Amino acid sequence: MHIKTHLCICLAFLSGLPVLANGKGGFVDGIFRYSVQENVIVSTGDSTVVLTCADRSAITSPLPIPETLVIPATVVHDGYEYQVAEIADTAFVRCGNIESIVISEGIGSIGSHAFYRCPRLRSVSIPSTVFYIGDNAFGQCPELQEIKVDAGNEAYDSRNGCNAIVDTRCGELVLGCSRTVIPPDVKRIGKHAFRGCLSLDSLVIPEGVKEIGAGAFADCPNLTAITLPGTLETLSGAGTFSGCVSLKSLHIPQNVFRIGEGIMLRQCLALERITVDKRNKTFDSRDDCNAIVETATDKLVVGCGRTRIVEGLREIASHAFAHAMMPSVPIPAGVTRIQGGAFWGCSFCTAIRVDPRNPVYDSRNDCNAIIETATGTLVQGCATTRIPRDVTTIGELAFAAIPLPSSFVIPEGVRSIAPKAFLGSPTLECVVIPASVDSVGALAFSSCPWLWSVTWKGPTAHIGSSAFSDCRYLDLVEIPEGTRSIGDHAFANCESLQYVSLPHSLEQLSRSAFKDSPCDETVQAQQQDILCNRVQP
Repeated sequence: MHIKTHLCICLAFLSGLPVLANGKGGFVDGIFRYSVQENVIVSTGDSTVVLTCADRSAITSPLPIPETLVIPATVVHDGYEYQVAEIADTAFVRCGNIESIVISEGIGSIGSHAFYRCPRLRSVSIPSTVFYIGDNAFGQCPELQEIKVDAGNEAYDSRNGCNAIVDTRCGELVLGCSRTVIPPDVKRIGKHAFRGCLSLDSLVIPEGVKEIGAGAFADCPNLTAITLPGTLETLSGAGTFSGCVSLKSLHIPQNVFRIGEGIMLRQCLALERITVDKRNKTFDSRDDCNAIVETATDKLVVGCGRTRIVEGLREIASHAFAHAMMPSVPIPAGVTRIQGGAFWGCSFCTAIRVDPRNPVYDSRNDCNAIIETATGTLVQGCATTRIPRDVTTIGELAFAAIPLPSSFVIPEGVRSIAPKAFLGSPTLECVVIPASVDSVGALAFSSCPWLWSVTWKGPTAHIGSSAFSDCRYLDLVEIPEGTRSIGDHAFANCESLQYVSLPHSLEQLSRSAFKDSPCDETVQAQQQDILCNRVQP
């Protein structure tokens, strides 16, 4: 009786190695490494293994992976034969040499991102035994041109020689390429199906397709034109055409009734025209506004750099203009709700003006910002914003991903900095936080790649989770006396942060606050000294 088990086969970084067992019960054979995941007794016969990737962080020379990679069905070690059942997540991610993949009969599962970002991969052959393919398994493979599924496969097919992988059970196109001819009986274009297709320049999606998944055409830089079918009902919204920098126009057919939230047109820099079929009962592009508007609510859902925010609109959705090339943002009197991040990353925006008749928002003192009048919250700023002294809160995503002056002084009077307020600002180097600020929200200054100086003019009671995480040039932090708590990962992954001064007022310091920053151990010792001194009479 044979005992079924799962083992790992990992890429080795040396070829021609002898078969050796490692200290964890594993072994190496050729370019593959095998390691046991569970304590098992192995008999001869059909024990099962899973092919995964090795930890390549210590590898200093290129992996000796051949241009044509054959994934074996079985492997023999110490007289025992093991069946390869799965290719695990990220197994061959970013392998630069592979041009062709042949997966042997007997393998049943291909994990997510298994062959992600293999830049030279041109052809993929799927055997009859594969019953599962994970998300993005072949994503971002720009040279992929030939895709074939064995005719005996019951889960997937390449019907009519379509150069694609189609889920037979539900009619979803799982993977396409620049040479794909979408079959007429496909019902759905799957998540990330064409992501990163470098050679895809135009596409007509046939009638019958009802849904397009998240990121389906993301990062196709040469896609200039796409025709959506009249049968289309759902666009996921989340990155569907993100990174299609050459796309010039988008027409929404009459039967589309659902557009999901998300950055659907991020960095579509060439986009000149957005239209909605006049027969569509859910959305419109009124007054030739170059946008998608939800008709019943008068909410602008998706816009672009050429959108006109016209009278009659009441609301602007989150991420509606994310990373759009908008030189100016005029807000009409009737717009009474602007969701957080509506203009996230509008890098060329230098002027923001709210109609003086607007009852909810204003741009007081020509400040080049949108301010919520009742609360004094700055909702959206730009590169030329001058924060008025009566602003009390920098709102969520207000300056996120926006190029700002290298030195940014937040004026006295601001009491809180909301989560993600300055997230990912690409040019911010120095920031001055006034004594009036009581809290800095989660991710407020996270991932600002050039931020190296933070100056506090007074105590900030609470510094939120990941508030300054991933700021790689931040090298010195002096947290003022009066600060009471520092949240999880607040200064994590700040790879230059050597020097930190903690206040005696600190009551709570998360153990992960400075995780993976050079000062982590020193900070923990400082905090222990502070606590010890506090309990002494």
